[in-house]
Amino acid sequence: MVNILEILPEEKARITFIRGLINLAKAEERREGDLGVNSEEMDFLRGAMQALNLSEQIQRELEVLVRSKDNTINISFDEKTQALFFLREGIQICYVEGRYYQSEKDMIREMASKLGVREETVTAIERWVQEGIEWSARGDE
Repeated sequence: MVNILEILPEEKARITFIRGLINLAKAEERREGDLGVNSEEMDFLRGAMQALNLSEQIQRELEVLVRSKDNTINISFDEKTQALFFLREGIQICYVEGRYYQSEKDMIREMASKLGVREETVTAIERWVQEGIEWSARGDE
């Protein structure tokens, strides 16, 4: 298994990765008027920040972004592997509540387009993530 720090070796890519995940976490349309990041998503984000060895200062700055109203999508990676990894993890954070909302799907596709990832690839990643979730759920039974 490849280490996340091998996929995202530079701090700039790590910060971009987390910013993108924050955008996705804020995209949900769970309930009208409730577009915030929930505790499961926040745990996912904090775990990702720690796995990426981001400093406490940068983690605090990113947590401020979580609470901001800004949800501008400005994402790019130097390598295709980084973009694909981001999309996989992004779809996983979308499923953290057990549902993948249309607003999240739309944002994933917008991000994929900006990253130069084809629709067929996004669909394949979505299917892979869904299969992994189903596999995990069967193991929990």
